[in-house]
Amino acid sequence: MGTRVLYIIQAEEKSRGIPPSQQTPIKRSIDEDTLEGKMAQPNTSYNIPRESSLLCAKDFITGAGAVMFHRKSKRVVLVIDTRQEQFGWFLPKGRRDIGETFEQTAVREGEEEGGYPCRLLPVPVPTRHPKKVADGDTLSTEPIYMHNWAIPTKRSWKDGGMYTCFWYVCEITDEDVEKVEREKQEKEILNRAQMNLAEAKTNTGKVFMDYHELGYRSELFGYEEANKLIAESIDSTVFGCVLGTAIELVQKLDAMETTD
Repeated sequence: MGTRVLYIIQAEEKSRGIPPSQQTPIKRSIDEDTLEGKMAQPNTSYNIPRESSLLCAKDFITGAGAVMFHRKSKRVVLVIDTRQEQFGWFLPKGRRDIGETFEQTAVREGEEEGGYPCRLLPVPVPTRHPKKVADGDTLSTEPIYMHNWAIPTKRSWKDGGMYTCFWYVCEITDEDVEKVEREKQEKEILNRAQMNLAEAKTNTGKVFMDYHELGYRSELFGYEEANKLIAESIDSTVFGCVLGTAIELVQKLDAMETTD
């Protein structure tokens, strides 16, 4: 797998308020000879302050994202905002609702933004969490990445804060694909008309998207094409790491099931 180079912004420069264009990135190479080696390297996270911190509830938000696979056709779901297509394709994610688990958030956001019903897929995740079985290939639905990034000062968030997103591997079944194809025309009408949620619920009896999601479009792509599209997106480093690792884990799962 070779070596991947990440550019990490020094936490001290971010904390001093130095503009992004003047910040000095640190080049760090990650040995990717093995999947476990790639994911377990300490202090090689992208754009994350590495000092300890304690944040009160009003200073952070949490969320979850889903990498959604149709395993039979070896395709993965990507999303694009048709109003901002210059930013490219991305993976579905979003904030966690109060009382929701991270797993529930991932599945919900997968359906809301990705457009397909999905479920968590147990894969052989390299993790530091305790295992009941001492087996490196133990299957679990643990998150494959945790992504932290600083939220800049905004009108609605005067002091800024931190957003933490957990990424999960999910799958969509043949039945899920067929269901979405039946509803596709209905969803296209909602997007074209730019209907708000109240109108959508009145006319269709169901709500597919939140306001900012009315312009979202999702498609299934083969692994190679999906990697290429993500590499061209505005956040290619983060999405590229998450997607690449998820594909490797699903391929490893496929090989395990074939052997069995």
